[in-house]
Amino acid sequence: MDALDGRESRRSGLPARAQLGRALLGCLLAGGLLVLAGLSPRLMTAAAMEGGAPIHKAFTNPADLTPPRVESYPAYDGALSQPPGGTGYPTALAMETHSAAAPPRADLSKAIAGAYAPLFYNNQFGYIVHPDYDAWFPGDRLKQLAPGCCWLVDVGGQYRARYQGERNIRGLGLTGRDDDFLLHRTRLFINARYDEWFRVYAEYLDAESNYENFAPRAIEVNRSDFLNLFADARCWEGDRGQLWFRIGRQELLYGSERLVSPLDWANTRRTFEGLKFFWQGEAWNVDVFATRPVIVDPIRFDSASYDQEFFGGWATYKAILGQTVDLFAIQYNNDVGVNRFRYTTLGGRWLASRDNWLWEVEGGTQFGENSDGSDHAAGFATGGIGYKWSEHPFKPQLWIYYDWASGGNVRGAGQGFHHLFPLAHKYLGYMDLFARSNIQSPNVQFTMQPHEKLKLLAWYYYLMLDTRADTPYNVNMTPFVPAAAPTSRDLGHELDLLATITLNARMDVVLGYSHFFAGEYYRQTPGLPYRDDAAFYYAHFQWNF
Repeated sequence: MDALDGRESRRSGLPARAQLGRALLGCLLAGGLLVLAGLSPRLMTAAAMEGGAPIHKAFTNPADLTPPRVESYPAYDGALSQPPGGTGYPTALAMETHSAAAPPRADLSKAIAGAYAPLFYNNQFGYIVHPDYDAWFPGDRLKQLAPGCCWLVDVGGQYRARYQGERNIRGLGLTGRDDDFLLHRTRLFINARYDEWFRVYAEYLDAESNYENFAPRAIEVNRSDFLNLFADARCWEGDRGQLWFRIGRQELLYGSERLVSPLDWANTRRTFEGLKFFWQGEAWNVDVFATRPVIVDPIRFDSASYDQEFFGGWATYKAILGQTVDLFAIQYNNDVGVNRFRYTTLGGRWLASRDNWLWEVEGGTQFGENSDGSDHAAGFATGGIGYKWSEHPFKPQLWIYYDWASGGNVRGAGQGFHHLFPLAHKYLGYMDLFARSNIQSPNVQFTMQPHEKLKLLAWYYYLMLDTRADTPYNVNMTPFVPAAAPTSRDLGHELDLLATITLNARMDVVLGYSHFFAGEYYRQTPGLPYRDDAAFYYAHFQWNF
């Protein structure tokens, strides 16, 4: 089937009932936005207060005025689940009912810049009611709404467009195929909190690909679906923390996203269905979850896979200033396809800094049962040390990393380390050629900020197989040409260049170029589809509203 036939079948295969349902859903969302757009947060809060005495408790502690933290890259300290009120500035109702003191204006700027979190259900918009807030961004009037007694509502979203040019990498791995195409993604969310103990959250997504010559990848198209749809309820509150329960469709993000991530690079993102208990305390944050991955269907509503189970626990110790310690135990059971397995992953991560020095260590062991019934024994490790020149006006920062993930003894059988559900794009090269399995890579990253609105990044990788007994693996953990026995461990080198331009606190432009220099594995191993270098470039615009 040619590319055009593939796109026609993708659209014409949509049942009329589904088309009508999605049209109605779009109309309801658009209508709700139009209605809410006319409501002012301050006026609605005042209306809720009319009559004198406060009718609502604060959603956050007015004494906790710490602004949301703006994370640095690459050592992002992925947040665990947060109570609906989160941390940060007091909400609109908290400001009204408790007359909380306003945080410093410098912290206000940080709160504005960090309002949108990697997981939108952790967004923080309390800055809107700060007495010094005199800016305006589209969508502000849809935040911190108080439509009735005890409710607080935020409505917003994101639009993203990305042009991608791929040379010799269209598909999975080094394929020798070229393509140019345009990706669009729209997200809309509504977050409704009731008093201090309950909330519902819904997030809609529409992802499309245009102008490609080859059929889109599985992560590029998802026409009209729910990314998140869940309810939270507080089970218990004490002096040292709170215990919450969540049920429904929900994204997961833990640690540095090497194992569990919503995969924001993908046009479709990744999500799960299930339940979770999460504790947020003074010293520890702990999540215990039981979920199933949601499988993307480009033209129909997505469903969870009942042939896969993904459950476990992730704990973060945060009581030491400048340090984060993670401990995790994760079970992944897969009964899909020919590669069926039961894998348990145990490990941890230590992220810390002292003065200008930075370091990160993460690793784990993996055991269980392979698809052929044999015992599974694998592991991974990452170690990095960094240095930042904090006094330099360009804020340069250098990281040196080494990544290792074990391979298997049976070529192409997937018996090495399984990387679970990671943000694979963030590590081991932006060209997404390799999974975290049967691989080793020393790599060096350098970042700088020559202007407050411009950030630059250069990241170099040398990539090699962990063992010639196994094959390289694609980012979706499928083996790359398993019939071809590797004649060399040398996969090659990759150089990634990135420029991020901040137009304002809600809009960014990202320009990227990557080049892969093919190694001896590609030049010598018989039976591979392509043996030369490859390139990747893109221009990306993102607007949060």
